[in-house]
Amino acid sequence: MRVLIAHPYGIGDVLFSLPLVRALRRADPTGWIGYLCNRRTEEIVELWSELNWRHTFEKDEFRNAFQKSPLKGIGFLSGLSSEIRRQKFDCLIDLSLGWQAGFVAAWAGIPKRIGFDYRGRGRFLTHKTKLDGFDSRPVADHYLDLLSSLGIPRPELTSDLIHIDLPPAVREEAAGYLHSIGIPSGRPFFALVPGGGASWGPNSIYKQWPPERFAELAGKLMDRDSAECVIIGDKTEQPLCQAVAAQIKRPVSIAAPVPSLKILAGLLAQAEQVIGNDSGPMHLATAVGTRTVSIFGPVDAAVYGPAVADKNHRVVTRGITCQPCYHHFRFPPCPWDNACLKALSVESVLQAAEK
Repeated sequence: MRVLIAHPYGIGDVLFSLPLVRALRRADPTGWIGYLCNRRTEEIVELWSELNWRHTFEKDEFRNAFQKSPLKGIGFLSGLSSEIRRQKFDCLIDLSLGWQAGFVAAWAGIPKRIGFDYRGRGRFLTHKTKLDGFDSRPVADHYLDLLSSLGIPRPELTSDLIHIDLPPAVREEAAGYLHSIGIPSGRPFFALVPGGGASWGPNSIYKQWPPERFAELAGKLMDRDSAECVIIGDKTEQPLCQAVAAQIKRPVSIAAPVPSLKILAGLLAQAEQVIGNDSGPMHLATAVGTRTVSIFGPVDAAVYGPAVADKNHRVVTRGITCQPCYHHFRFPPCPWDNACLKALSVESVLQAAEK
């Protein structure tokens, strides 16, 4: 069996699809599995030994080409179709919630096209699962539901399905990077992720615990454990990382921006613990086996939190009546001044970290 999985979204969403990839490989050890992702996640996908073929697809590049000229947009999809056709796939598993992957797969001659039909966008799929949104259980669990269209038994969602073993070279490169920011090899440290939520754009601030709370938490942990603190964020989060660091009385290291996702994965793997908002780095920390404390506000942690909840991965929420308010991929205007996060105490997150 030759299967192509299409998933053009962010770090956390792509990591949620790893159990599906693993289930396919276990069901067919000699099969051929391909993966269509975007440039933002390709380094993570490259770490998955179960895959035989990888290719990048940027939806924004297609949209830009199409806006300049419909012919250019069709030409963009035509080139992608040709790349896929050469792989002679038997089946597409479309996790994109859009129409483009199904259309390209049909154009490339893939006979069986499985996926979610969200708002009628699955019109080019041959096997559709109607979807209004991910609710009540982990996203990874929803992805595993699609195996039934291939006649593959659905496995239980367990930690081994989401774990990533990092190559020694990645760990060594990450250790070198940590040394460059003042964390020698073997010195214990915890990492803070005060940003996150890039896919939410301007609304990402509604997923973020106040920076002064992160600073107070870091101070308490450093006083108690004499551990180092590393603050993590991407290029756009530099000011936020600096704002947190400025309020911590002891010296801290800022690992922003990390040169690559692989180095970020290696850095997270060497941390004693990672504490932060609902974000891609938090899911990456979970995947590489580091203990985490993740802070959730408007989003349902039962759906978008750690795929396998256990004692090593604690979730902290305020638990107010309007929480969670993000449903069916929609975030309504907040009339309560983001109370779900602003009312979340440092003590509650500290207790989770201590556990």
